[in-house]
This record gives sequence, structure tokens and C-alpha cells, in this order.
Amino acid sequence: MDAVDSVINVLAKMSRQEKDVWEQKIGLKSARYEFDKLFDEYEKLTSKDEFLKFKSKYADKLKFNEMDETDCSIDYPYECSFYRSVMNNRGIFKVGLSLFQYTKENQIIVLDGDMKKLENLSAFANDETVLISTKLKSGGRNDIDNLITDFPNFDPSNNNNRWWINGDKDRKLLNELKINKWVIWNQPVVGGPTTVTKGFRFYFRQYGLKKGTFGWNNYSTVYEFKNVKKKVGSGITINWNYENGGTSPEVKPDWIWNIHQAQYIGTFSGYTDLNYWPTPMFSMQADVKSRGFAGLTFILWKEHAYFPEDSTW
Repeated sequence: MDAVDSVINVLAKMSRQEKDVWEQKIGLKSARYEFDKLFDEYEKLTSKDEFLKFKSKYADKLKFNEMDETDCSIDYPYECSFYRSVMNNRGIFKVGLSLFQYTKENQIIVLDGDMKKLENLSAFANDETVLISTKLKSGGRNDIDNLITDFPNFDPSNNNNRWWINGDKDRKLLNELKINKWVIWNQPVVGGPTTVTKGFRFYFRQYGLKKGTFGWNNYSTVYEFKNVKKKVGSGITINWNYENGGTSPEVKPDWIWNIHQAQYIGTFSGYTDLNYWPTPMFSMQADVKSRGFAGLTFILWKEHAYFPEDSTW
């Protein structure tokens, strides 16, 4: 998983053309690549009728906002899009022995990497090597997908909703703190003992929309995430900065910041359930904004059941 993170970080610094060339060299057609192609088609839409036809055509490939008819934006069709640059267009990638798949609702992990199990989940519903999570539960509460908070209490437009709206009401900004939990199997020696690495990752997603001729649309923008401080559990507050100073390249539609991650290694001793992993206490403070939307400092203190770093499982 460290190698996966390293590749994602390297790709984040590349232009779209550089990423395309890198994929061609290794024979990969990533989710990021497929989505960019659909975005090219989306950008040519000029009316609400054209958008509705586009939506009907790609209903099974993209995620649309069905709760707001004025929202004509499109999004990745995955419960977690953090891995979009390394997963294929079905949301699948492999780490060590283990297969991962992300769908619109689920996070699926097949620990032993057997593709037959991934392609026929119902037949392996009781297999202890198949982990399916639809809602990650942490600290005694049910999280929608892997969302921890979208900061409604810090909304500068005082609407106390998940979208911050600028003064001219022509830009919306969504800020999401999320957690992703994972398990991978390792067997250094064939027939030898199997070890399991279990980990979690906190990441921050910024997603902006612009009001256009046929509703709220995705647009190219630059996101900023600066003066970040984080605190995990009862530890000290850590000042945190990216090499690029917390400013993204020009992107559409969103940008993801990898804030904190940790992993724990042990010996596999039976079934493990992603749904019931306790989430560490986590707190964060940052200045956030995107082009077209003035930023504001928010402070977050989210308390969860603490997962001690010396915990055994």
C-alpha cells in the first residue's frame, strides 16, 4: 500500500498528457483516463436537454445528483475515488495478494486475490476472505459511505448544508473529510504463515460547481488547502504541508488531499469485518478555498472511539 500511495503522489504532479503516456507504457486504462474522456464529451453540452441525453447514456458509468434537478454535474461512480489513477475502469486494483474493488455503494476486498470470488460475490457470501462494506461504522455511529463530515457548521453562507455557496451565488464548494479502511494479505513464503496488514487513511476532498446555462456544472478550478494542522488521538498537534504549498493544479472536478494514514501488521486469525473498525479520534484545522470562491478557516474536532497504536487484533 505504501507503493500505491507513492505512485498516486507521483501521478498527482503530472499533467493529463503525462499521465496518459505513463498509462500507455504499462498497458493500463485507468478510471481517471476513462472519466477524462467522458468529461471531454460533457464539456461540449450546451443545453439541459443535451445533458439529460448524456445522463441517460452514461447512467451506469457515472454518478449523478438525483436529489437536485438543477445539479447537472457528474462525478466518479466509485464509493471512494482516492485510487482513481491506479484502478481500472471497473474500480479494481490489486495490492500484494489482495484484490480491491470500489463500486457506487461498496468497498469490496478479496484477501486472497481470487478473481472468481470478485465476479460471483453471492456464491462466496460466507467466505472469510471476502470483505464487503457498504457503510463504515465508527465510534457508534453509521457513516454514509466513508464520510466523516462535510463541515456544515462552518459554512460561510450560513446555510448549514453540505455545499458552501459564494456571495454571488454562482459557485458552490463541497469540503469532505473522509476515511478509507483497507486490509491486505501477505504470504512472504509459499505455504508459510500469512500476515495481514490493516490500515486506514484520512483524506480531504474539495469539489466545486459553477452555475451555468443549464444548471450547476463542473468547472476547471484550482483548490487550496493551507495552514493545515492535524491531531490524531491524544497526540500532539502536527503542522502539515504539501511540497506544492497546498495548491492543486488546475483540475476538474475535484482534488483529494491525503492527510494521514496508519497501518497495523498482525497474523491472520479468522474473519475480520471492515464495518466495525473503530475510527481514531481526529481533529483538523485549515484554510480552504477554490478559484471563484473566497476561503474561510474552519476548525474541526471530531471524536471517535480511539484505536490505540499498540492495539492487537
